[in-house]
Amino acid sequence: MNNTNSKENLKIVQLSDLHIKKDFNADRLDKVIQKTNEQNPDFIIFSGDLYDNYSQYNENEAVISKLKSLKAKYGKIAIWGNRDYGGGSVREYANIMAESDFSLLRNENQVFTLDNGKKILFTCLDEALLGNPQFPSPNQMAETSYDILLTHEPDEVSQYQNKGYELILSGHSHGGQINIPLIPQIQKKATALMSHANNYTGGLYQLGANEKLYVNTGIGTTHLSARFGVAPEIAVLTF
Repeated sequence: MNNTNSKENLKIVQLSDLHIKKDFNADRLDKVIQKTNEQNPDFIIFSGDLYDNYSQYNENEAVISKLKSLKAKYGKIAIWGNRDYGGGSVREYANIMAESDFSLLRNENQVFTLDNGKKILFTCLDEALLGNPQFPSPNQMAETSYDILLTHEPDEVSQYQNKGYELILSGHSHGGQINIPLIPQIQKKATALMSHANNYTGGLYQLGANEKLYVNTGIGTTHLSARFGVAPEIAVLTF
């Protein structure tokens, strides 16, 4: 788990890239759910890519049951990943997340009022490979104390900088899945397979004086059903 610095005692747990498939089925989510709920999060964010390939493997009822058991004080928010469009998943993803008590947002804002009266804005963009990301209007920043942008592919951040968001959350990269010390070329080739995730591969990046990007390296796998040197991640962000 990774943490940012705490200022407001607000806790967000970010999950990303589950890539559920035959060798990583819904039963494998139990530990993820346990560790997430142990954090008593204020918000849970899912950054996209639920199934690896929906047409090859799916188990909607089991997945809904698992995701529904995730608990957050204020809400659970999900965005679209490229795998949520492909393999026939586009016809099922919205229903799965709704049944799991997630707000699935695409080019939309959602504002939450916290117990202390402050407001937090989540701007949720469509994914870039198969979707059509567009900023919603109005941006609603004038009424909020903290503004967070959610986008699946991290390299898209170059188009989203300097728009007033303190934090941008993304996933997609898997950190390359393979990172062998002293042989960086392997990780570079691995991340090249994840289009739009070559410049920002994992962790926290300072983009500007008041703007940060956090890239979640995900939980599941794709292309190769293995990770080496890149552990599955549950990101815990407090501020």
